[in-house]
Amino acid sequence: MFQKTFIFLFLFLSFNSYSQLEFSGEVNLQGMYSTGEDMPFWMYKNSRGRISKNTNAGGWITGRAIYELGATSTLEAGLGILYQDGIADEVFLDESYLQFRNNWLEVIAGRKQQEELYNGLSSTNENILWSLNARPIPGLQIRTSKPVFLSERSVLGFEGSWNEYFLEADRHVSAAKLHHKRLVLVLQPNERWTFKAGGQHFVQWGGTSQTRGDQPEKFEDYIKNITGQTAISGGSGRHIGGFEAHVKRSFRDFSLEFFYNYLFESAPGIFLKNIPDGRYGIYFENEDRDRVVNSFIYEFTYTRNQGSYFGGGAEDYFNNRIYSSGWTYENRVLGSPFFTVSPGGEGIVNNSFIAHHIGIGGQFSDYFNVFPYRLLLSYRSNEGTLLKPYISIEQAFYLYSDFGVLRNFIDLDIQAGLELTSDASPIFGIGVKLSKRF
Repeated sequence: MFQKTFIFLFLFLSFNSYSQLEFSGEVNLQGMYSTGEDMPFWMYKNSRGRISKNTNAGGWITGRAIYELGATSTLEAGLGILYQDGIADEVFLDESYLQFRNNWLEVIAGRKQQEELYNGLSSTNENILWSLNARPIPGLQIRTSKPVFLSERSVLGFEGSWNEYFLEADRHVSAAKLHHKRLVLVLQPNERWTFKAGGQHFVQWGGTSQTRGDQPEKFEDYIKNITGQTAISGGSGRHIGGFEAHVKRSFRDFSLEFFYNYLFESAPGIFLKNIPDGRYGIYFENEDRDRVVNSFIYEFTYTRNQGSYFGGGAEDYFNNRIYSSGWTYENRVLGSPFFTVSPGGEGIVNNSFIAHHIGIGGQFSDYFNVFPYRLLLSYRSNEGTLLKPYISIEQAFYLYSDFGVLRNFIDLDIQAGLELTSDASPIFGIGVKLSKRF
């Protein structure tokens, strides 16, 4: 259905005035080699579902058409296909969407890749619950495209989104629905300071369980789930939420941002019972991209409390007794990739850990060429889960580098990765990526 819709849309747009239509696209080819059975951690994590742990070759092609509806609004259609040899020998939809956008609102129908934040240096992109680790989930998204202020002179505004997604059929609860909403208040007293604070709520509901049969999915069940009633009453919906805080200070040539993400999966967790769990970070970005170091991030992620420090049961992050595939999509965790998915795809086997992450970005240049690079370094101490801890704590170190050696008629990047763990042999990997944008 989606494929026919977008083919029709592209044909329709082609008959309109060329001056109102803008086309763009890209072709990407990827080759990889590893000394182990799997690739090193950062060579396949946060790859938008395009690269798997045992991928050696892959490629994706994306095309977009933007049609101007008026001075401040556009209609965009995108279609992308993906192939990689690490999973089933078939072609997948990388993107397939229709988007309306004006100067403050976006509406997206279909499957669209998320925007990359923090110059691609973060371990989890937007927040600890919502990363770039999996292929985008199809659905309907309604969101603000920028902070909306109460008036032209107001210093108080907000960002928000309301989203409905459809999970895949091949999971413990087949064809479940996923609701997501986010509301963040924005305080911007001047051009130098920006403060943000808010929260978000996810709930998996409906679908057909392999062991429990059909789950409630009438409209009244939808209302109960999105309002959190099933979290309080112990209903069938599976709830995940989080709070976030950001402080950004802009200087003449650079900016600094401090941020914190808190997560919870139960009513007691809403009242900060899980502290100090969460993701803490600082991000530096230089306004001048032509710097040896133009961006830097440090993140500290801690998840060992889960409500256990103050008595009562632990939350067991990203696991659920009914929706036992866990907080995953196509066997990839939706949140921070530091959470480890079970080899069989049934839930999370490591959600109690401490992780330190550093990302560095920049570029070297001469009069004729630029050579951008990205460097990621991570250390993780894994305990398993509070209910099923590892026999011994696993220590892991991950290193990744991506260096652009050609920026001309094509882009050529050389990648290298290293994974060192306390219970396995070292893994080294190399990769080559060719890209062409048009």
